[in-house]
Amino acid sequence: MSKDESNTMTIRTTLGDLVKAEPVLHGLCALKLPALAAYHLKKLRALVAAETSHFNEERDRYVTELGAALDDGAFRITPEHEQWPEFVRRMEALVAEWAAVPVEIAWRPVTLELLGDARVSSDDLTALGPLFAEPVEPIE
Repeated sequence: MSKDESNTMTIRTTLGDLVKAEPVLHGLCALKLPALAAYHLKKLRALVAAETSHFNEERDRYVTELGAALDDGAFRITPEHEQWPEFVRRMEALVAEWAAVPVEIAWRPVTLELLGDARVSSDDLTALGPLFAEPVEPIE
């Protein structure tokens, strides 16, 4: 993380980290938080979504192509589906291709101060990866 010319922080990470963090950001955005925290998370989620959009479009294309249609018009693929091995093969190739791609997000990471008294699991904080700024001082 470094300061750039616009006086905002830059989060340096990879596309793989963003793909892992994205579901956690969606969950955090669903929490009732003070307006500044909610705005910060909304903005970060939008920046992450812009970076992961191509990856997610490819994954969705695989689900549509290989999965089963549901009554509502959506598609789903599960391990019980006969095309599951092909879906896994394609996803592994997609992850291998995109996971290490470097990404810079021109925004500040999530902090404990930002989250305040929100109930967040340690697994979620871990999944945020570089989008979460560890406290510098020990927590008492």
